[in-house]
Amino acid sequence: MRRFVHLGFKVAARVRRLYWFVFRPHTSGVKCVVQHEGRWLMIRNSYGSGVWTLPGGAMHRGEQPAVAAIREVGEEVGITLGSVEPIGSYLNNREYKKDTVYCFVANVLHPDHKIDMREVIESAWFDPAALPERCGQGVAEIKRLLATA
Repeated sequence: MRRFVHLGFKVAARVRRLYWFVFRPHTSGVKCVVQHEGRWLMIRNSYGSGVWTLPGGAMHRGEQPAVAAIREVGEEVGITLGSVEPIGSYLNNREYKKDTVYCFVANVLHPDHKIDMREVIESAWFDPAALPERCGQGVAEIKRLLATA
């Protein structure tokens, strides 16, 4: 059953990318560096290229970026955040859309988390100085934002 759900996410991602190619929309999203004892929680999604990235996703219409970051972390890795700290934003023109990505940092007391097995296939804690080789481009943007903060 899980394979059918993963397949559904992959098909939906391709349809969404086709829509973006045709209409070139302006979108907004969030990413959140979830930290525990200096390590970052990273995930690999069940759709896309399979690279390591940070929890996050699209903002709902009218949703504030911080609220979206807290919601996305809860949905993807099952961590309830009380608050997040903004670190900046970057523009993403990949995938044929004009996406503003708002970035946040949150510290957690415990490393416990539970991934949403439909959307996330793997998660792990990494030292930011030793991130995996196959990271999404957004990770480099966030590292740049943190270096200038």
